[in-house]
Amino acid sequence: MKQNWVFDASPLIVLGKAELLTTISPLASCWFIPEAVVQEVSQKSAIEPLLRQLSENAQIERQRVESIQPLVANWDLGEGESEAITLAMENVGYGVILDDLQARKCATVFNLPLIGSLGLIVKAKKEGLLEVAKPAFKRLIDSGLYVAPQLIEKVLTSIGENAGR
Repeated sequence: MKQNWVFDASPLIVLGKAELLTTISPLASCWFIPEAVVQEVSQKSAIEPLLRQLSENAQIERQRVESIQPLVANWDLGEGESEAITLAMENVGYGVILDDLQARKCATVFNLPLIGSLGLIVKAKKEGLLEVAKPAFKRLIDSGLYVAPQLIEKVLTSIGENAGR
């Protein structure tokens, strides 16, 4: 059975700009989008085209989070990150998609299944949705994802792709 994932705004935006949402769409049964994430994304671009791409092969569900878990609130994260983590905490088996380091640390503390934009591309390659990950990584970086070059090289090597420039 496929994992259900909760999106934070940054990965949704960068994957959308890189035109990779349709590619990753089959990786989940359902993609959950907290309302705070909808609001954050909508301030930067239209969200409906992004949701259409993501829903190519999976369900999309927008979810309202009534209140942030107090332990999450203590981390002083952004509203979208806090809602995404809270939603994953309140629904057993949901994973959370985060690129922000502090938010990733928070999700790790609560033992939540966690993946980032790069991880989704690696997963897409492993599941045969992409032949190679390197061009997708470049598109993510060109679309605004900051990743240390050493991390890109390490990940490419780990999946058997030549990390050379």
